[in-house]
Amino acid sequence: LLLLAGIGAHGASSSTKSGTQRRYHLEWNRMQETDQSWRCWTEGYRPNAANANKLHESTNGTEAEVRRILGFNQSTTVLFMANSNSDNQQLRTEFTITPNRMVRLTLDNVGLERLEIGPFVDNENDCRLADLTVPRNRLSEIPDGLDRLTVLRKLDMRQNALVRFPLDRLRTATKLKRLLLAQNQLEAFVTEGPVSFEALQELDLSHNRLKALDSTRWSAPALASFHVDHNRMLTAIEGWSKTRFPLVRGFDPAGTNNWNQTWLKTVQ
Repeated sequence: LLLLAGIGAHGASSSTKSGTQRRYHLEWNRMQETDQSWRCWTEGYRPNAANANKLHESTNGTEAEVRRILGFNQSTTVLFMANSNSDNQQLRTEFTITPNRMVRLTLDNVGLERLEIGPFVDNENDCRLADLTVPRNRLSEIPDGLDRLTVLRKLDMRQNALVRFPLDRLRTATKLKRLLLAQNQLEAFVTEGPVSFEALQELDLSHNRLKALDSTRWSAPALASFHVDHNRMLTAIEGWSKTRFPLVRGFDPAGTNNWNQTWLKTVQ
């Protein structure tokens, strides 16, 4: 009887433990705009206060609850910013951006493993999304549909699991100002043809695994902040010169890379 009681007690304990669901902290802001008659985002855009509704909420929810929150109705949403301060290594989420709805989207440390933009109709582009910020997730690929974003000003994918970044996919984002890709696993940052980013001011490729970098096909005359430190196998940047990037004042001030010193003297 004691043995059976022990087995019963153990079974109840195991059931209770297995029934306990991990909970995750999540905080988010959401702004909705009922008047959607305007189409494309432009500099200086502000939601009309008469038609706007802003919400701020937080929760300690299960994975299912987090997924439900991230599945909000995007039809009238122009801004959504979510972040978490908990350990989300076990959290698994996905997100699909509906084209031509949101102006700003932030998903920071929410367990993202997949992100896509679409679906698009024929040659349709997205002329609203100006700020896409998705750091501290587990994205291993850039989002499908990234090449349809025509007004993107900022792309932040720091602290993900990217191995390759094809710069050509941002070709339509001609007004891009900030591209932040630090602390990934980048081995390749490539372009198959010329790319022009006349407004690009900041490019952060630091703390990656780059062994080679070719800037020959880049046009970025406004680039001023360029970080490639902590890519220890990187010895030179093909095509780099002070005349092509006159505003950059050093890209590895602490000397963390194994630079070819002869090359380095010619470009700094």
